[in-house]
Amino acid sequence: MKHTINILAALALLACMSCKEDTLEVYHGDNYVHFTPGADGNIRAEYNFATSGTTAETEVRVPIEIRLWGYLPESDFMCMTAVSESGTTASPGDYAVPEETVFRKGYHVDTLWVTVRRRQELLATDYTLTVTMTGAEDHVVAPSEYTNATVIVRDRITAAPVWWNTTQALGDYSDMKFRVFNIYLGKYLTSLADYTSITFEEEVAKFKQWWTEQWAEGNYRYYAEDGSTPLYETIPD
Repeated sequence: MKHTINILAALALLACMSCKEDTLEVYHGDNYVHFTPGADGNIRAEYNFATSGTTAETEVRVPIEIRLWGYLPESDFMCMTAVSESGTTASPGDYAVPEETVFRKGYHVDTLWVTVRRRQELLATDYTLTVTMTGAEDHVVAPSEYTNATVIVRDRITAAPVWWNTTQALGDYSDMKFRVFNIYLGKYLTSLADYTSITFEEEVAKFKQWWTEQWAEGNYRYYAEDGSTPLYETIPD
């Protein structure tokens, strides 16, 4: 039954998009390009530096899919893009959006890659970028509701992981302590399944030593709630 519901939902979405895009007269020789909407009709890409990738990254490329409605292109053509002020809260240094991107011949879908950057202060990156497709060689950019894509960029931890209270190795929880721990690990730690209690305590001891050395070099200088105790000192020995 579940598979039947999923198939019916997919067919309904396809029918909805087909009805909308059939009005573009693609079978009269016109070719249209636009960003690909999601199941909810919105075009949105999200990236969270705190939970994605290696968690230490400061710059990544985020994909936005572009779709061709019409005939397969027989040669590469360029799609032109720009950043729209409407809905954009990012500063110029937060991103890089190409003015042109290639849509390759023989494809019905291709990708615009948008570069986004994490701000220096951890847990402080929080901005939105609106990218507009402004034109395309020998093609029409339409329908209008699919010409804007929203990129949401965060560096955010919303809650303590469920495993945190199963161990005392890291001491009291703080978002920043967990953030730096994940940078040290090179990943967002969702489970302690790969550790025993002893091996996790050994890992935390290495982490504390690493953070102490990083602090001495001027990195990850964050303090406990009293504003004077280095946060790494709240990790038990």
